[in-house]
Amino acid sequence: MRIPWLLWLGLWAAAQVPVGVNLPEGSALSLSAEEVVFDLERAGFPPPAFPHPYAPTSPSGPLTLSVFSNVEGGWAVEVMAEPLVAEGGRLLSPSQLEVRVNGGPWVPLGPKTVLLTGSGPSGGYQRYLLEFRLVLTGSEAPGVYRGSLVFTLSRL
Repeated sequence: MRIPWLLWLGLWAAAQVPVGVNLPEGSALSLSAEEVVFDLERAGFPPPAFPHPYAPTSPSGPLTLSVFSNVEGGWAVEVMAEPLVAEGGRLLSPSQLEVRVNGGPWVPLGPKTVLLTGSGPSGGYQRYLLEFRLVLTGSEAPGVYRGSLVFTLSRL
């Protein structure tokens, strides 16, 4: 049986399909814990001397901060700290909370503190260890103080 010439060419034909990729600009930031608690009754209050730093009772170790960015140019991770407030309006300054990144120096938190900076895509998730401590001066009034820390990842 004879295969017609055109049909034989069709057996060796190739097809082409265009491919496109739309890679959106993206950033992500996450923390390994949702709350940091300083229970000073469990931590041995009062201390032998002031000022005295206290580690959190929960979580018992460092928090993991995970950062991803594929933006071109610089980026920064900042933390905004507000005063800790107790019933009756008593306040603890956010500067009494200190943080350190990957075992570095302790830095008091202010209204806005830059924790990390980077440039270009992060090459996947980068993980950093954050440790917190509360430094008491001895002049604080008793009470349950609450506040929040807001972490942001933004372009420079």
